[in-house]
Formats: sequence, structure tokens, C-alpha cells
Amino acid sequence: MEGMNDTDRAVVIRIIDANVNRCAEGLRVVEEIARFSTRDAVLTEGLKEIRHEVRRVAQRLAGDALEHRDSDGDVGKGSATVSELARNSLASVARANFARAEEALRVLEEFGKLIDAGDARAFKSLRFALYAMERSFFGGPRTLVRMPASPFLYAILDRSVIAHGDVPSTAAALVSGGADILQYRAKDAPAGEKRRDLVALLGAVRGTAIPVVVNDDVLLAQETGAHGAHVGAGDMPAEEARAVLGIGRILGVSISSLDELSHASLEAVDYVAVGAIYPSATKRTAKAVGVELIRAVRSRTAKPLVAIGGIGPANAAEVLDAGADGIAAVSALLVGDVRKNCFTLKEIIGTRLQRRKG
Repeated sequence: MEGMNDTDRAVVIRIIDANVNRCAEGLRVVEEIARFSTRDAVLTEGLKEIRHEVRRVAQRLAGDALEHRDSDGDVGKGSATVSELARNSLASVARANFARAEEALRVLEEFGKLIDAGDARAFKSLRFALYAMERSFFGGPRTLVRMPASPFLYAILDRSVIAHGDVPSTAAALVSGGADILQYRAKDAPAGEKRRDLVALLGAVRGTAIPVVVNDDVLLAQETGAHGAHVGAGDMPAEEARAVLGIGRILGVSISSLDELSHASLEAVDYVAVGAIYPSATKRTAKAVGVELIRAVRSRTAKPLVAIGGIGPANAAEVLDAGADGIAAVSALLVGDVRKNCFTLKEIIGTRLQRRKG
């Protein structure tokens, strides 16, 4: 609150208090429609999570709000426009209350900056998460998402390597460094944190052709408007995952043997991830299968192949030469200078591309 006197602080606290209530009220209205009309359990839970998170962030930011509340002295309490008083359908109620909550979050973000920049960013993340939920609620049209052209760099943003607060800057570095597709992997992060991370990732790729896929959590991918999902042998079956995602989104599946390949529903997926090719620092229990498996899988399917596991500058060329369309990397990208790491791997990919054209 540097540069603000006590009077200004009281004004800011009252603004935050009013907009927290406004946001929560709007969210609760839409939540009830999602619960009782559309009967969408995932959306209902997502709206509830945002509502509770707004309260939690506000408590950190302005825990003494009740001391500054002045309902009787609020000059705006009795004002209402004609449009505010008119509703002709459940959809109109939902649209009005989505807008109310989103506008309130924008106010909270701006005035929150006067107290704590981190909490202000949290409100921003919640606002973008709500935009995605609004699109899902009204079933807006989705554009067809495509896999990048071969060969490509498949960047995995793994929360076991990157802290929650570093997700926005890391995502921006991956995009500017030339990553062609991003995967979000967070095995143990809370649901609300995952949603905010995905908001940052989707914001980083906005205006580009870079897809964002979610590891393991197909429902979260569908809910947040991510471009796709990735499932492993022990996750949701590919056919079920495709049914959740619908057409037009990317779905990938992991295999570590030809037996797993034979049981994978390849007609439901857009690419196959093969690995771990080499020993992996992020999946120490995974058995290294070597490039021979890439060659074997390549001979059995025309689906794009993504090689994963222990891949870096020293062995990326070998993996591509074995038949992989994409190289997936975690540590080789996220440890150190992310942008520079991307450039290094992209240079190797570019060399292989020229060889294929030649």
C-alpha cells in the first residue's frame, strides 16, 4: 500500500469487498443453473471452486473488509438499469451473471494491484478460467485443432520441475523459444492450481497455432478449453477420452511396448508417444526401451510418433532418425535457460527437416 494513506486504503478495501460479493453472487447464480438445469457436474464443481477461491484470495488481500463496509453510505446501492431488471430465459440469466462475475474479477485484479501483485494475478487467472467455463457452458463453436507438422518440438511443462508461480514465465519462454506443442503435467497439484496454470498456458499460446494438451486429466482439458489431452496405459481409455473431448481436439496415448500398441485404440488418437526411450530424470521408474521401439512402432502405424524420455541435444537426432515425428522434452527444456534450450533443440529439428527435404 505504499503511497496510499488510510483513507485511500479504506476506499480500496470497500471496493474489493463489494466486488468479491458481486462476483460470488454472480457465480452462485450460474452454478445453480449448471447444477439444476444443464446438470453439468464438472462445470458446477468448477464454478464452485472459482467462487471459493475468490473468497480465499480476498481474505488474504483484505481480511479486514468487514471493518470498512459501509452499505448505508453506498451511493450506488439503489441504481439499476433496464437491462438489469429484464430476464427472459435461463440463458439470459446465465449470460448476465457470467458478465457480472467477470467484470467483478477485473475490478478485483486492478485494485488488488494496490495491495499485493500476486493476489491480483490470481484474480486475473480466475477471470480467464471463467471465460473458458462460459464458453463450455454455452457450447460455443470450437475450431479444429491440428498436430504440428513433422518434425516438431513437444514441450512438457511438468509441475514437478516448475513451481506454480513460474508457470506463466516458463510458458512464455517455451512459446518464444519455438515449441510446437505444449503439454501440461501436474500429478499432485490441487485442482484450482491446475486450472490457473492452464489459464496461463492458454494465454501464452493465444494468437499462435501452438496447441496445449493436458496430461492424464481429460475432464480438466474439456472444462478449461484446452486443445487436447494425453492419456497413458493406466488412465481413461482412449475411446472414452475421445467421447469426452469430442472431435476437433488432440488426443495422444502413451505406449512402452508393442503389446501396449496392439491394445491401444489408434483410431481414437491423433498421435502415439513412445518411451521412455532413455533413462528419464522425471520418471525414474520408467524402463528405457531405446530407439528400436520407435522403429518397430513406425513400421506398424502412420500416426505421428512422439519420442519421450531422457531426450536432449546429445540424442535428439538419433531419435528423429529412428522415425519419430516429434521429440518430447522436460528437463532438457525446463532446467536452465528455457528459451535457449528450445533454440538448441529446434536447431537439431531444423537440420533433420532439411535432410528430409533433400
